[in-house]
Amino acid sequence: MKCCGYCGRENDDTALRCLDCGTEFIQGGGVSEDAQWELGPMERLENIAALDNEIQAGLVDAILSDRKIPHIMQTYRDSAYDGIFQTQKGWGVVLAPPAFGAEIRAVIEEVKRQSSRQNPEDDKS
Repeated sequence: MKCCGYCGRENDDTALRCLDCGTEFIQGGGVSEDAQWELGPMERLENIAALDNEIQAGLVDAILSDRKIPHIMQTYRDSAYDGIFQTQKGWGVVLAPPAFGAEIRAVIEEVKRQSSRQNPEDDKS
């Protein structure tokens, strides 16, 4: 079962959107077959952290996949509203087993720190 990072409803593993709020689940990236096997059938995924934008989400996804950390990247993108809520809530969230929470948050903080260091606007301050 997939747990929606926005409203918390459990959905079928094959669901493309949450049945309650309509939040779209990202297809493709996320949990590899090896990581699914290690996860176990009853382990619950929780909302670990919010992501600011799609670029940040892609970087975090790549790092977590390289480290074989089981996760799902879930976007708030909704085609019916053309992403209007993303400006308020951010790009989406990382869903993962709670045991990996601290490591995932550390990865996100490192990605944010490195991206702010490369932002030329920061050098003007």
